[in-house]
Amino acid sequence: MIPDLLVHYYLPDKKPFQNLSDIDGEEKKKVVEELNQRSEKGLMKRAFPDWYFKQRKEAEENLLQEVKRLGGTPERNSPHYFCLGESIGMQYIYNHNYKTLVLPINQIESPIYFSIGDTLWTFSKSYKPNQDWNNKWYQGKLYNYEEVSQIIREINLDLSDKGSLNKSQVFHIEALVYSDSEIEKWLQVL
Repeated sequence: MIPDLLVHYYLPDKKPFQNLSDIDGEEKKKVVEELNQRSEKGLMKRAFPDWYFKQRKEAEENLLQEVKRLGGTPERNSPHYFCLGESIGMQYIYNHNYKTLVLPINQIESPIYFSIGDTLWTFSKSYKPNQDWNNKWYQGKLYNYEEVSQIIREINLDLSDKGSLNKSQVFHIEALVYSDSEIEKWLQVL
């Protein structure tokens, strides 16, 4: 079954929708140091090495161009990130220590763009040393809900099965919302 919910994962002692692309300078350096310390202590499996930011910047620039090409009018340059349904990959990265915000897709008024796989990899070349990445035919593109659902069925992807995800080279289905006002609306309700 294809989920009809968006799930945003975040650290339990932080606010949701904290995007490193929204900060810079000393503030960003301080946040990254804290996150990397959590990783070093085994509190989470995600770290932010130097190559990450160059790759994330390229991915977010390519995403923004694609959203505009599709006729979107984004309110921001980088998206608010969600997953389509629960993500065993995100649960692993957060070392099963996270909070979630769960939003029903049919109640979101802003456009939602879906990527099959993590956009850090599917919308940028790899800057990670000794790691190449080649997109499958369904990656490196943005889809609406109906299109992504059709492809999930076509490639027989089970979002709750690690073997199925690995076989299809999919960490999760990423969902992107480029609206601060949409997010603020939900934060007031939840």
